[in-house]
Amino acid sequence: MAGPEPALPKVPEATRSPLWLGAMLLAAAVLAAFWFVGQLSSFGESLEHRHGVAVVSTAAALLDAGEIAALRGDASDAGTPVHEAVRSRLIAVRSANPEFRFVYLMRPQAPGSDRFVFLADAEDPGSPDYSAPGDVYDGPSGYLRQTASTGDPQFSEAIEDQWGTWVSALTPIHHDGRLVAVLGVDIAHQEWLDAQARYRGMGLVISALVLSLIALFLVGLQLQRRAGNRLSALGHQLADRLHELDRAQEGLRLADVVVRHTSEAIMVLDPQMRIRRVNPAYEKLTGRREADVLGGMPPAFRHDPALHKRVMAAVSAGDHWQEEVWATRDDGSRYPVGALAEVVRDDDGRIEHFIVVLQDLSTQKEIEDRLRELSATDGLTRIPNRRAFDDGLAREWERGIRQQSQLSVIMADIDFFKRYNDQYGHVAGDTCLQQVAAALKAGIRQGGDLVARYGGEEFAVILPGADPAAARAVAEALRRRVEELALPHDGNDAVGVVTISLGVATVTPSHDAAPTTLVEKADQQLYRAKAGGRNRVEG
Repeated sequence: MAGPEPALPKVPEATRSPLWLGAMLLAAAVLAAFWFVGQLSSFGESLEHRHGVAVVSTAAALLDAGEIAALRGDASDAGTPVHEAVRSRLIAVRSANPEFRFVYLMRPQAPGSDRFVFLADAEDPGSPDYSAPGDVYDGPSGYLRQTASTGDPQFSEAIEDQWGTWVSALTPIHHDGRLVAVLGVDIAHQEWLDAQARYRGMGLVISALVLSLIALFLVGLQLQRRAGNRLSALGHQLADRLHELDRAQEGLRLADVVVRHTSEAIMVLDPQMRIRRVNPAYEKLTGRREADVLGGMPPAFRHDPALHKRVMAAVSAGDHWQEEVWATRDDGSRYPVGALAEVVRDDDGRIEHFIVVLQDLSTQKEIEDRLRELSATDGLTRIPNRRAFDDGLAREWERGIRQQSQLSVIMADIDFFKRYNDQYGHVAGDTCLQQVAAALKAGIRQGGDLVARYGGEEFAVILPGADPAAARAVAEALRRRVEELALPHDGNDAVGVVTISLGVATVTPSHDAAPTTLVEKADQQLYRAKAGGRNRVEG
């Protein structure tokens, strides 16, 4: 802790300083002020450079390099789940940093190429500034090449291109030891100049205060005791202002650590993994107030000691840890988070702090679950689709091999469906498919049975553990259910309503056959049912 500030020495009453000595002192002070302002501006520029590189490196750590590596770098990426996931993270990076204008990912057009193509862009696709996957970047690429070739983050000087004048922070992204992209964030040149102006302004204020003190001191030499008293008062006032500036600068530095990237929850831990500070986003994510967690271990470590061991092992090996984990709120609800930790060391290599960043993955997980559900569901009938049927059949086939149990499949087809569409129209045909699908779904057994739309007007049913008699009984029940819908069908001459034909096959799965053989047998029985007059079960 600094000691009390020393009082300025009193000026002896008889002291007289020659004017030429005062002028030389003032000139030296002016030169020193110019030097000081230049040094502070250089320091500010260097600090902003380091800050820019740190911000883009932090942003890169939030991205999934595996997803980026999966992008092909051409127009076929547009709209794919991987591309949209990467774009959502870029948008989150830009939203968390108001000074960012453009956030994007590029890749060399070819190995060793000087030209770069866009992989993903945080801009809205409807914006004229949006760059689609595969678009060639036609601006200056020197810093891009340097980042790609050296593997080191870069902070550019002012770059002028068709979008204006910018400074760019660039960092490489690697996956499995190879470069997969360069992450770039662009800051408008004027905002960069404004940042520099703050340091120059601070230097000018301090220099002006110092020069004022020297001028007053020289006047005080001429005005003796009265001026000396005034200089003493101004000296104390100056000291107070400098102290306020120091406190304000320290407060801004600490606020920068906590407030930056407020969309992500941040914890600052001491070397013993005790919480020293959290940001507001942490309180919003976890539901825990800062006052309730300071000085303690992160709740996730207390609930899962194995997680604490994994983190310590990872940071001890490489000063970095990243993992998707499940966290628990005070109310007992669990939620997924993407967590990463970085180690801050002092000059002697000792750990000073751990910085832990948490990203709420709840929405992302919900979207992924919904996409998996949609990929296995037929869009018209809302029952499982062909893909879900194939997966279910393969799964039950393996189970049948393990348990040496029988497996049955029913193939069903709506009779004279082309006539139905021709007579009633495709909209009515779609409605018919939906009603038949609902009837089939309601008619299967509880448990592992699965009914799926196999294609067109054809449906398929998987009956695990069903012997031939049980499978035929289920098929007959399904046939009756559809007939009892009494959907008018003038093209079905025999009964005048919508009916189905069904083929049943049963086998005991083995490694010597493929699941498709069971489908083929059921399909052959379906053909026999249709050849034998339709609205019947064969097998």
